[in-house]
Amino acid sequence: MQVLYFLDILVSYFYFHYFLKVEKMEKIKVAVVDDSSFMRKVIHDALESKGFEVISTGRNGADAVEIASKKIADVMTLDVQMPVMDGLEALKKIMEISPMPVIMVSSLTAKDTEITIKALAAGAFDFVTKPGGSITFDFGQIIEELSDKIMLASKYKVTKKIDVSGIQKHLTPKGTYDLLVIGASTGGPKALDILVPQFPADFPLPVIIVQHMPAKFTTTLAKRLSEESKMKIIEVVEKVRALPFKGYVAAGDFHLELSYENGIYLRPVDGQRINGVKPAIDYTLSSISKTELRTLFVILTGMGKDGTEGLKMIKRDKLTVIAESEKTAIVYGMPKSVVNAGLADYIVDLNDIPQKIMDLI
Repeated sequence: MQVLYFLDILVSYFYFHYFLKVEKMEKIKVAVVDDSSFMRKVIHDALESKGFEVISTGRNGADAVEIASKKIADVMTLDVQMPVMDGLEALKKIMEISPMPVIMVSSLTAKDTEITIKALAAGAFDFVTKPGGSITFDFGQIIEELSDKIMLASKYKVTKKIDVSGIQKHLTPKGTYDLLVIGASTGGPKALDILVPQFPADFPLPVIIVQHMPAKFTTTLAKRLSEESKMKIIEVVEKVRALPFKGYVAAGDFHLELSYENGIYLRPVDGQRINGVKPAIDYTLSSISKTELRTLFVILTGMGKDGTEGLKMIKRDKLTVIAESEKTAIVYGMPKSVVNAGLADYIVDLNDIPQKIMDLI
């Protein structure tokens, strides 16, 4: 009897101190802004089913700005195409008057992908795509992705735009490296928009960028980076020779393979996802490990650990690694994995990475 009494007390203790405590945990408050009443309903119900509290909804960009100004939501989902004020203009106003984490909801049209890339550069936390069209689709296909990103975004403190002072260029390259590789995921487009335009037109290495992003979005990303930068930047959609003074973005939904054949060549390769993504940084680094190329590698913001295993395959005397610091990384996942594995030679704030690269090359 005493044993049963003790067990009863123990069960009661765990019930009141654990289960009731979990129930009282504050839910993440989400604002949903979309011009389609159908979409608002679908997103609302999907998020509520996942345990989020949809605290407010809006029909256009003006509504989004008003909701943000009230500071009632932890995270906002924001449609790209809306009347009165589109998602990009709304985002810019939100970041100016009442910064908060915003996840863009985009279709795969050329116009939407362009606006989404601009929104990411302007401060949006991340984005999700609408599979099958802009109005009618099975939102269940992406609810897991959206839920994960809302969880991450709710922990993110939006900061003011990072200012990067002009870099001091070396008169003559040291010839220490053969290529620069940059890996990024969540928060990457914004980081790349800060980093890549700092490189001079005569940057002496080919710049290879692997950003976790779907097809079409990488096309727009390459276009934007090229417009904002002093060097020409293209998306790798066929086998190309990588040359100094140019940048190359891995195509969405393809891995990027590098080979050396009396020159550095890049080509898109289909295949299984690695670390749940395609393109995967590990795939590109693995292909580099089969060469004797001297590689300068930069790992930027992103969740997960993509890049860590690939770095382990490259000879240490052929590799130098710069990891973005926790201070500036929107998501300190991939850089942290590299640092914890003892693979980072330098841990640098994003605004100081351009100068560190110039100092090394």
